[in-house]
Amino acid sequence: MRLSELARKELVDLEGGDFWGPAGKADLLIDRNSGEIKALLLTGKSGLFGFGYQDEISIPWSAVVKIGGDTIIMTIEKD
Repeated sequence: MRLSELARKELVDLEGGDFWGPAGKADLLIDRNSGEIKALLLTGKSGLFGFGYQDEISIPWSAVVKIGGDTIIMTIEKD
C-alpha cells in the first residue's frame, strides 16, 4: 500500500466508535534502523479562539486492527 492511499483513509476507534479524522493529517513515526512503523502522530487541536489546546497524540501502530477500503480501524485504550 502506498502512503498516498493510506492518507485518504478515515481513522475510527473501534472501542468508542469515535471518528478521529483523515489519516492524511497524521504523521508516521518510523524506526530509522528497521523501517518499521511505530505510531501514528496526530497533531494537536485548539478549541474555540485557541483555548483548550491539546498536545500531539501518539497512537501506537499496534493499536491498528484493520486497514479497510475507506477506514483505518483502531482500538484506543482510554486512560
